[in-house]
Amino acid sequence: MDDGSGVDVRVLHVDDEPSLTDLVSIYLEREAGDVDLSVSTSNSGADALKRIRQERIDCVVSDYDMPDIDGLEFLRAVRAEHPDLPFILFTGKGSEEVARDAFRVGATDYMQKDTGTDQYTVLANRVVNAVSQYRAKAASERYGTAIEVLDSGVYSLDSEGRFTSADGVFCGLTGYEREDILGQHFADLAADSGDEIRDAFVKVVDPDKPDTEGFEAVLSSGPAYPHDDELLCEGHLALRPTEDDESAVIGTLQDVTERRRRRNRLRYETRLKDAVLDTSTSLMSAEADEIGTKIEWTLQTVSEVADLDRCSVYLYNDETNVAACVHNWYSDCDTGHPERISLEDASWLLKRLHRFENVPLHCVSDLPPDASNTKQLLTGTETGGFVAAPMVSKWSFVGFVLFDVVETNRSWTDTEVDLLRSVANNITHTLARQRRERELRRQNDRLDEFASVVSHDLRNPLNVAKGFAELAREEDDVTYLDRALDGISRMETLLNDVLSLARQGRKVGETNSVVIEDVAEQAWKAVDTGDNAVLVVEDGLGMTQADQGRFQQAFENLFRNAVEHGTPDQTPSDDAAKNGSAEDHAPSGITLENGSADGHRSTSEDDKLVVRVGPTQSGFYVADNGPGIPADKRETVFEHGHTTSKSGTGFGLSIVESIVEAHGWDIEVTEPESDLGGARFEFDIGGVRSEVEPRFSLSDD
Repeated sequence: MDDGSGVDVRVLHVDDEPSLTDLVSIYLEREAGDVDLSVSTSNSGADALKRIRQERIDCVVSDYDMPDIDGLEFLRAVRAEHPDLPFILFTGKGSEEVARDAFRVGATDYMQKDTGTDQYTVLANRVVNAVSQYRAKAASERYGTAIEVLDSGVYSLDSEGRFTSADGVFCGLTGYEREDILGQHFADLAADSGDEIRDAFVKVVDPDKPDTEGFEAVLSSGPAYPHDDELLCEGHLALRPTEDDESAVIGTLQDVTERRRRRNRLRYETRLKDAVLDTSTSLMSAEADEIGTKIEWTLQTVSEVADLDRCSVYLYNDETNVAACVHNWYSDCDTGHPERISLEDASWLLKRLHRFENVPLHCVSDLPPDASNTKQLLTGTETGGFVAAPMVSKWSFVGFVLFDVVETNRSWTDTEVDLLRSVANNITHTLARQRRERELRRQNDRLDEFASVVSHDLRNPLNVAKGFAELAREEDDVTYLDRALDGISRMETLLNDVLSLARQGRKVGETNSVVIEDVAEQAWKAVDTGDNAVLVVEDGLGMTQADQGRFQQAFENLFRNAVEHGTPDQTPSDDAAKNGSAEDHAPSGITLENGSADGHRSTSEDDKLVVRVGPTQSGFYVADNGPGIPADKRETVFEHGHTTSKSGTGFGLSIVESIVEAHGWDIEVTEPESDLGGARFEFDIGGVRSEVEPRFSLSDD
């Protein structure tokens, strides 16, 4: 392999698997693009340390789990000798805790090993970026030191501390003309008090004190001073002998305002980095019911350290091209971020976020001419400078986090923007974990439901079928077989429902734009409603994105439930009135024209069961004129096993609820329609929640 002489970037890859180091070396050198990159390898941390001491290494890529010393111990050893050398921990056995510790020790980057070769392209990019930033920082520091030396002004003072001369650099630095300061006391130029300058002068002219003395002071700048900032200077005074034995002093002066700004910026970025690490640890350890609170605490903590006014998390719906705010934090500002942002309202911003770009902006007025709609939106919310960081999952744009200040400009450093992007990444991973844990709980619930049916619900009809079959054999009477067949039919119905719930669960297939009225009418035709039921579909239901098959199944369950509990020849008993009757009704959560599922029977339409589907402000409802559902039973009708019908399985409405949740909608039993008086199921298909899966596919990438 190439020894790396004369190459642009030299990488040392450390891993105890020789075959892997060879593979990574080949791919890194091939995927580095225009960069001339050479990789040398080592199979132990001890050997790698010797290589770093003896060779020029631009970046270290190290495994974590190694036999002699692990990756963190190796990193500590490297940092003891090379505090800023780029170091990327590339491991297949890491964890969130390892990542956190790596960054605390001083890792430049952390990357989990994955399958496939695409990961080496990402690793190569990270290596090149890390080396580029390291070299730029080193060059900036060298350049800054040289400039400070070149920009030192020189002046002389008499025995009283008054100016006797000043060179052009001194005058340009302070903004004074030479004629205006000659004869003035140097301490009089101090902005507040000249005590530090006077003390330094007294010590220099004192024969018992050192011959040189330094000071730092804020000076009052002259009329020609070119900057708005206060003038922070660092100076040195030295005693200069004269021919007449009078004390005279020569001095130098440097403007250290920029140095202090850099120092303060470094301290601020260190505090911000600590805040990001602390909040990431908190998010990683958050319980499911704490995640919302921890996300908003994260926004507040980071915003207070970064001196931000507002911070909001938006999830993006790629079906509607609308981003909805799901978490936010505001300081004392009066104006908040909008609840929803559509692609039409902010196309310039959202298109850049779709490309996974960080979007920092110093001032809204800096937006280009083609961003007029984005500018109008941000101006309306009094936004000054902002950073929008994309949320990326499974290589798809799923949302963004907006950090901003109100009505003021704001400059953003690359480090600051990168740290805010890390906050967005941490929130994305946390929401993905919340989604996975919620799905796991749902799967466990379905397993419990299935076990309950197998162990209890199926036992009764099985015993009935077995008992009557034995009677038929013992007494040679085939009439008992009819009763046995009833038990078998009951078992078949139970199995169909529980398998539907277990197999499909709370997931949907491919969604398409569907006409709600058409789906409702098709579902009605698929249900045996008899001659005494009528469907009324109102205008205005419109269209929605849905898995049509499952959507229709939800309607069918609701309609079947309404028919079974509200047919005219079925007189509702007192028991039915108390316990409710919406057992097998399964609303799907789509805005329907007219639908009725359960309601008090009416005699106004020839004693027919009327089911109506109609629009609401955020969705649709399904209502009927059957027996209705008492208020105290409306929270439990979606639980499996809830039924008031002898032939019902108690799974109909549970299946409906699962279909509704799979689409990201909400369903609830509400007060009946005034003209029907029966059951009323209302679907909200306009809500956006962080746990929605089809619209926001959050994974742990």
